[in-house]
Amino acid sequence: MFLLLSLPTFAFKLLIMGISNNGLHGEVTGRVDNLVYYILNGKNVVRKVGKSYKPASMAQLSARMITKLTSEFFSKLQDYIKVGFGIEALGTDKNAFNLAIRENKKRMIKGAYPDFTIDYPELIFSRGMLKTSEGLKAVSTEEGISFTWDADPKMPWAESTDQAMMIAYFPTENRAVHKLFGNNRITGADELVLSPSLKGKYAETYISFISADRKQISDSTYTGSVNLAEANDSQLTLELKIK
Repeated sequence: MFLLLSLPTFAFKLLIMGISNNGLHGEVTGRVDNLVYYILNGKNVVRKVGKSYKPASMAQLSARMITKLTSEFFSKLQDYIKVGFGIEALGTDKNAFNLAIRENKKRMIKGAYPDFTIDYPELIFSRGMLKTSEGLKAVSTEEGISFTWDADPKMPWAESTDQAMMIAYFPTENRAVHKLFGNNRITGADELVLSPSLKGKYAETYISFISADRKQISDSTYTGSVNLAEANDSQLTLELKIK
């Protein structure tokens, strides 16, 4: 880290980031202004970072848009993502949001630049080793969205206490509703209660299961769309423009 003392104000100002190992005269790694320091074959070397004036290629524009869209989409779902990928992030230098982006970036977007759309069945909202359930379904109800699954009354006790986690994303509203502490697996059913403004609206739905001690979680499962007939073609098209 390099610091400059501004004499008139005697205020320290952080200029740029770099790491000097073993004191002032040690090895330097990281970026300092337009210079990047790193270790190559045991030697401390530096290279200059130049500014490119070449027009971005189609592949670069596509990659930038996909990155932007993925980040913007999951930024609205962070409460669910923190739980869904939080266990996988333990013991690593990654956080749950970054893991969710990495998992979904190459799978959630379909189409050709710039006319991308979201491939909803491919979205992953949780990742883990816990088993999911069979017979998963989601249907629209008067109160919201009902989720059901097969529940064997003879399942092991620990499995029976796993909790459901549900999420519904409303593409035409650009909103999501979730439930992180749902019913136990043994019940075979739960409901996502919706506000009046979202009842009957088109939604894409997903469910995960998490252990009672919150130390294990399943992969999320896509449980289909509800009220799809309520959405028209223009609403289903994702407007993707970088401003």
